[in-house]
Amino acid sequence: MPNSSQSNQPPDLAVLPRRDSTSVRHLDADAALELALYGATACRMTSLNRLIDTVWCLTGGGWRPPKEIIAQGLRAASAEGKILATESWIRSIPFFYTLTPKGAKEFRRLMAQPLPDWDDPISRAAATIKFGLLDMTEQEDLPAVIADLKRFYLDVRRGLLERSENLAHDRPFLQAAMADRLAWVDQRLHALAGCTGCQNRVRVLH
Repeated sequence: MPNSSQSNQPPDLAVLPRRDSTSVRHLDADAALELALYGATACRMTSLNRLIDTVWCLTGGGWRPPKEIIAQGLRAASAEGKILATESWIRSIPFFYTLTPKGAKEFRRLMAQPLPDWDDPISRAAATIKFGLLDMTEQEDLPAVIADLKRFYLDVRRGLLERSENLAHDRPFLQAAMADRLAWVDQRLHALAGCTGCQNRVRVLH
């Protein structure tokens, strides 16, 4: 029989560090592309060529997903019932694409999803996509989306200034390139400062 004094002792416990919650996801490359697709097909029936051009404009040029990746994302969204493909009456345009109510709900969720804390081509493109779709954002979601964009661009500006301090002063073109990036970030912050009302917003669904 086991010793009674041993059996009455509580078992050894290992105290593990608490994990931070992983429930909050950032707007990564896949989610950013989804958001761009929903924004490109909102409000009107859209041909594939116009959809691709709109996605590339929304991403801002820093990150340009290939046509094949866009088409793959479009097929996935259509299979999930978030984007509707409608046969066209125009011979040169086989299909038109339109956002569905299910897609509009996902659009709203992704607009509310926070941007990453870091600054890289993908996160800058994600911020640019959000910025380009502010006029389609629901009124009640707008303050949080604008606050997230301001936080991201202020972090980018702070990082640019810190890196600029270590640049050699005899590198005029590098200094000019950094000044251009700072001016671009300042333009975004200025636009956001006057965007609380965001007049002339349109409905995501037509």
